[in-house]
Amino acid sequence: MLGYINYFVEQDNIKTLIVSNEDEIKDNDDYARKKEKLIGATFSYIEDQDVAITSILQEVGSEELRDILILNFELVANTFNQVGYKNLRSFKQTIFDFERFYKKEYFEWKDSFYPEIFEKILRAFLILSLENKKGIFHKQILNFIPDLDGKSNQKPVDKIAEAISGFKGDDAQKFKQKYQMNLNEFVFSKELWSQILNKNIITDALIETELYRAYFRLKEDYPIWLKLWHYLNLTDEEFFELVQQAKESIEKSELTNVTDILHTVSMLLYFKEKNLIFFSVEDLLVLVVSQYKNIVNLQENIKKFDYFGISEESGGYGLYAREFPIFKKFIEDLAQAYEDKYVEKNIERVQELLSLMENDSYEFHQQITNKYYDYPILNSLEAIDFLDQLLRIDYRSAMYAIDGLNSRFTVHSQSAIYLQEEKWFEKIIELATQKLVSSPMLEKHKIQDKFLPKLLEIKEQAYKG
Repeated sequence: MLGYINYFVEQDNIKTLIVSNEDEIKDNDDYARKKEKLIGATFSYIEDQDVAITSILQEVGSEELRDILILNFELVANTFNQVGYKNLRSFKQTIFDFERFYKKEYFEWKDSFYPEIFEKILRAFLILSLENKKGIFHKQILNFIPDLDGKSNQKPVDKIAEAISGFKGDDAQKFKQKYQMNLNEFVFSKELWSQILNKNIITDALIETELYRAYFRLKEDYPIWLKLWHYLNLTDEEFFELVQQAKESIEKSELTNVTDILHTVSMLLYFKEKNLIFFSVEDLLVLVVSQYKNIVNLQENIKKFDYFGISEESGGYGLYAREFPIFKKFIEDLAQAYEDKYVEKNIERVQELLSLMENDSYEFHQQITNKYYDYPILNSLEAIDFLDQLLRIDYRSAMYAIDGLNSRFTVHSQSAIYLQEEKWFEKIIELATQKLVSSPMLEKHKIQDKFLPKLLEIKEQAYKG
């Protein structure tokens, strides 16, 4: 190409301008040598970013939103720079996506518009949309590819600290440090953000519900812990009265919101640490964990605390005692309470799986390879019940069920779930082998020539991480 251009210059005396992105020409000595001979002068193009951003904002169709965005120009520009994804095309698309998302009523409460909530949502939207376009997330907004080593050398207290922040893994921690935002500061849940940004689904009811939970509830139902938030502005009498109310709210099981539980305990522990109160807060923690277990809503797709994201429940406020070991242990106990509550429903779940084996083998396959891909649900299913069902249903459904086990356990699996269910699987093989002694002819043939060879093949190829 340069040789061709050289012909224009030397033979035809054509003045030639070459426009290029030299960052894309890496470590090319030949290019550098030819450039030196051919190019007379090099000029760097530096865009006027502010002009470009202003121009894009001016294209917003809604006059109302356009005015608000221009008013928040500094926030928009600073966020764009912070992301560091200098792709104006992607930025323009993000702004248009935000226009499609925006409704003034989202940010109104009792006829008042709350600019601070708008600004928080706007910043989160810009960050998540642009980072998503960069491809930083794994399948879902704010999900990060887990560390390959599983951070096995990480101290339990550090794991809890990660859980409190809502970010787990090296990539997640880098993201957290980059923006200095905990998970709760992104306002919406991961699931809702994924709907908005990945699926282009705008559901008013969900958006309004999550905004109410995070912000507007606190304006309507002013909880005790929030009255204590600026405790240094209180008189001693006001302070001790509110502390007593907070203590009694735990003793009388009056806390019915996870946000209130987290902040009430956090603040009492903080006050105790600072020698501002003198009763035993530790004695209250057992009561709180029990209350939490009663009120927390299970989410089928969230099986363990690592994915529970408890910081999403903190209502956009920081936790006073977040760095205290006793508070981290308290969070660990809450996590266990959630997991215990989840496990209690496993009886219902395995009965559903047995039923699906017979009535919807495709859905059975989907559940054990997708829904429960990282959760040892089969340990709650009696091996003999599984095998009996395998022998009872039609042959095609049975083989599809076994194929589901193959997808779950082999190298194609997304996790090392086999290690957690290895004893269960070996029990299936053992029981199937024992069945050969007493089985009728066709059943014996099915076990010996169809089931067992496939089961043993799965065992041989199982992914063990």
